[in-house]
Amino acid sequence: MYRTCAFCSGALGGDGGASGLGVGRRFACDGWKSRAWVICQRCGRWNLTPLEDRLDTVAALERMAAAGRVAATTDQVALVRAGACDVVRVGKPPRIEIAGWRYGERLKARERERLKVVVPVAAVAVGASIALNLAAGGSMGVFLFQVPQLGNQAYTWMVGNRKLTVEPPVCARCGAIMHLKARHIQDARISHSAHEDLGLLLRCPRCAGEGALLHGAEAEHALRAGLTYVNLRKGRRVRRKAEEAAAYVESHGGPERMLVAAARQEVRVGALRGPEGLALEMAVDEQAEVRELEREWRRAEEIARIADDLLVPPAVADDLERLKRHGQPDG
Repeated sequence: MYRTCAFCSGALGGDGGASGLGVGRRFACDGWKSRAWVICQRCGRWNLTPLEDRLDTVAALERMAAAGRVAATTDQVALVRAGACDVVRVGKPPRIEIAGWRYGERLKARERERLKVVVPVAAVAVGASIALNLAAGGSMGVFLFQVPQLGNQAYTWMVGNRKLTVEPPVCARCGAIMHLKARHIQDARISHSAHEDLGLLLRCPRCAGEGALLHGAEAEHALRAGLTYVNLRKGRRVRRKAEEAAAYVESHGGPERMLVAAARQEVRVGALRGPEGLALEMAVDEQAEVRELEREWRRAEEIARIADDLLVPPAVADDLERLKRHGQPDG
């Protein structure tokens, strides 16, 4: 098995888990077509496994997936967490099961990012306080108590001021170009779109009127950024709320149904209460990830089909295709 990505030449890394590949932490398999891929952690492209090892690899990945838990699905792709590895199963997936464990790594990553801001801010604040108090002979107790809050506020401010990587829309009311940041999404309303199930009705930072509608992938991206800010600003202890929020998503029938329900109710992002905010963030995040995986699968499947067709005589390929469609050869 190769150890570098065929597209970006980056190391595939990992140990392959129980796949037997010796590389990778995220895999994909299509049991019906007997295809397996290692997904590059650097560029996200799908590397087709060698033909001679593929049947054993597919069987191993199916076992890994069966022992894991389904995180999110579309009609064609299911994302499964199996220990330290992810397996993307192609085909009709089983019913979604969402649980708090699925978000553990994501919440830990957010906490690590927060600490990268909080610790330096606290260090600078404490250093300045010591210097001033030594000079003035005052007390530091009250100030030191406030240092963690200063760090958290700095981090929340930083997240809220991140620019959204979507094409700036033009306000239909005042004609201004809406240069959006994450904090602006708290005033938006989740809505329906003529093109997609999910839309986001934006309030213009200039005239304060509802002046633009995002839909599809752009709405998902903006909503993810906005919900991260809203949940931080409200000071929710996300680790304690994770299981409660995951159960909330499950009670609504999974991420997709929860998003459709929120769109029908035209929920304002900043008005979410209790576990709803974190639950909606989880739902949007999972659906965006699994849709991206489905797009990558379709691209990888086309490459795999071409690669495999080069090794199979056309007449045999036609017979196999007829068997798959009808269950028996013609004639």
